[in-house]
Amino acid sequence: MPEDGTLILDDVREEARRLAAACVELGWGARLIGGLAVWLRCPSVRTGPFARSYQDMDFAVSSASNLKFKALLATQGYLPDQFFNGLHGATRLYYQEPAGRWSIDVVIDELVMSHKLDLRGRLDGPSPTATLADILLSKLQVWEINRKDLGDTLCLLADHALTEDDADIEGISLPRLRSVLGRDWGFCHTFERNAQKVAELWAAEPLAGVAHDVGAQIGALQQAIENAPKSRAWRLRSRVGERLRWYETPEEVRH
Repeated sequence: MPEDGTLILDDVREEARRLAAACVELGWGARLIGGLAVWLRCPSVRTGPFARSYQDMDFAVSSASNLKFKALLATQGYLPDQFFNGLHGATRLYYQEPAGRWSIDVVIDELVMSHKLDLRGRLDGPSPTATLADILLSKLQVWEINRKDLGDTLCLLADHALTEDDADIEGISLPRLRSVLGRDWGFCHTFERNAQKVAELWAAEPLAGVAHDVGAQIGALQQAIENAPKSRAWRLRSRVGERLRWYETPEEVRH
């Protein structure tokens, strides 16, 4: 790894790959999430109707690796937003590429958007990205979901099988999905709503030559969620249903 930032790559996609690989090599709890994690893991998102440009990269970092990751970005030449990091640094950090070509958004221990996804203990292993199940959960937790997230999710499900083995880094872990969604009715409700939107997008714009039928994948997901054990809190909240808002609508953070 360079020490003066002079080797920052010109392509944000390859730069994300480089930084993520460094975290794996160094043994830190820091993994790529977001759209570039999908790009890195899913060939089908790189061409065709769901290919897109990227203006930022997202990392999830454990609190134990936070200082090391900040030092890594500093040695590469990335510029911290001092005000934002001073205000939010316990949970989130923001950096700019020196020439302003892209930004790096960092969340610490958990991803909080419309719902809360706890990533403690899940930011290690051989993959440069978060697990595929956690990427799926992060995409489908967004209440006001957009085409980019729907397309990323569609490609994730088109390229990777559902699996009962949480250690299978090439599969989407059903045990992880059941564990998260079986505890939180609101998260589960938003996830199911958005999964149906992915199914509708697949029906309208199916991809040829991919490994999996996304409609069938969604059906299997729905069945797995229905069969998942539900916590007492889940069951109690389900009785209230949509009479009480079940999601947050965080404002877009300005830097």
